[in-house]
Amino acid sequence: MTELLPARLYAPLALTAVAALGLLIWVLRNGDLCPGQRRRISDGLMSAWAVFGLALMLGVEAGAPRPLLWLGGLALAAGLGSVLYQARLQGKRSLGLSWHYPALGLAVLYGLWLGWLMGPGWALLAAGCGGCVFAHLIMVRAKHRLQAFNTLLPLAGSLFGVCWLLALLVRSLGLGEAQLQGLVMPFVQVSAAVLIGALVWFAPLLRKEQTKPPVIAVAALLMIGALTLGQGIIWHTAGNIG
Repeated sequence: MTELLPARLYAPLALTAVAALGLLIWVLRNGDLCPGQRRRISDGLMSAWAVFGLALMLGVEAGAPRPLLWLGGLALAAGLGSVLYQARLQGKRSLGLSWHYPALGLAVLYGLWLGWLMGPGWALLAAGCGGCVFAHLIMVRAKHRLQAFNTLLPLAGSLFGVCWLLALLVRSLGLGEAQLQGLVMPFVQVSAAVLIGALVWFAPLLRKEQTKPPVIAVAALLMIGALTLGQGIIWHTAGNIG
């Protein structure tokens, strides 16, 4: 089981990072941000690129296609280069978005290629769920004041998570009884992770409290855990493992 973890975690984690990068760049482009918020969110891109780099290392362990890894490495180098260059700027100054577009474009190409290998539907659900929660975590850490996103991102991310869960259920319906027995516990674990993650994510809204990074971090771990477990179920139902 442990040796399969890199392969299971690789695609969901990579798609999470790519989707989060896209969401954050969109916020930087369209959000009503003061210079301080813009700089903090821009600095938060480093976290997204770090997760992207971790996914690349997992991809090496998982035996991902070499051209895909080279594309990801090029995107990572460009992304880290722009973020590190921005770190040299003094005060609240931040780089223009044009500095981030090349790396984002390469990352999106990487995500599309990976999504085609994983399956477009599964990739969309994984990117939507993981990307929303990770982007929200970075924005909350950056002390953003775009309050609408504290509602929209949990709603969208939880919806993607529930759709991921339902898609796994539908995929499992055509299996025989013997195969289903081996999926009961993983499916229960995915269900628990999605539902508890959504509840934790919505807790500040339900309690009318300020959204804090540790809360979103717990929700992120649960949601990404659900995506990882779900990847194992997808493989099992496809006959790739088990």
